Amino acid sequence: MAKPVYRLAETDDGPAIGKLFAASEYADLGVDWHRADVARGWLVADDQGEIVGAIQLCVGQPYGFLGDCVVLPRARARDDHGDGRVGTFGAIALTLYALALKALGDAGSQIVLGVMDRPGLTRLGRRYGGMSLGSRELFARRSRA
Repeated sequence: MAKPVYRLAETDDGPAIGKLFAASEYADLGVDWHRADVARGWLVADDQGEIVGAIQLCVGQPYGFLGDCVVLPRARARDDHGDGRVGTFGAIALTLYALALKALGDAGSQIVLGVMDRPGLTRLGRRYGGMSLGSRELFARRSRA
């Protein structure tokens, strides 16, 4: 695997992000990725035309939001040289989070909200000035569209 290129998602990247969720056995709540216009809302890691990682970011002021971050299983826990780092976050996930936080800050988000359900992510969030808001319920609703 070559070093991926990080870029904003394009409109037609929806199905590829959906395949990434499926390959990762990550719940997507049954969304139709073929209808999803993911441009302006996702940052992807592109390895020679294959999306191997993605993170959702919702730009807003004063609040921005980081959504799901998903990395293809065979690309997880790898350093910049592709070597394994079992039990730790790999370069792709860390880079996606760092770039997303920077992009949201550059777009004017003063506070970035997101769900971090793993200790490594919590530590990463704290390293960048984040804090826990305590235990909360997540809410999801399917639109009628």
